[in-house]
Parts: sequence; C-alpha cells; structure tokens
Amino acid sequence: MSNQELITNAIAKMSNEEKALVFPPITRANFVVRKNWLGRNQVITFTNKKDQVVTYNHDEVLNVMLPKLNIMPCWIKRGYWSQSTDMPSNTRHLSTRAAVTEYPLVEIDENSKTFQDMEASLK
Repeated sequence: MSNQELITNAIAKMSNEEKALVFPPITRANFVVRKNWLGRNQVITFTNKKDQVVTYNHDEVLNVMLPKLNIMPCWIKRGYWSQSTDMPSNTRHLSTRAAVTEYPLVEIDENSKTFQDMEASLK
C-alpha cells in the first residue's frame, strides 16, 4: 500500500471534529477544488471579484462538480481545478457570502453610553 493510500485511509477513519483540528479552515485567493483534498471536510474562504467573502466546504462542492470534472482534461491530468472570479454557478448555493467590510470591527465598550462615545473611540 502506498503512502497516499495510507493517508487517505487514516483520514477516512477520522471524525469531522478530528478533521477540523488537522485541516483548519484556510483562506485562498481564488476558488479551488483538488482531488487529493476530498475527504478532508476542508472549509475554504476566498474573496471573489464582487468583493464578497465566500466560504464553502470543499467536499460538498466537489461532490456536485465531480461528474463534470471527471471528463475534463485538466482534472484528469492534474486533479486540480480553480477559478479566479467566483464559484461555478451550480455550486453557489453551497456557500455562504458576506460583503467585505471597509471598517474594522469594533468591540462595544460597556462603559460607552452613546454613539458619539463609540465614534470618538475610533479616532
């Protein structure tokens, strides 16, 4: 048995909680699916060209895409497919999307009584 097969078998025996510890969420510059990431339950985040932060579960998206990918030369040769603009339209329902915020997140101080107090603390 090859090393890759041993790793794949070990990953398959792990719970989703164990996988989350071994394969924490990652941030990428673009949408990507990889054949050798299948089974990791990997959560991936990227920012699309519309400045939306997109988060998706790699396994869920790959399972939807596999029928088409299995006949594509790039997938057969490299086992990798990416897209820089956004996710494929048939998988977008599997993602969560949020607008990129221009302002830093601010914790509300319990002692701040008014909006002006909070606004002054940002300056």
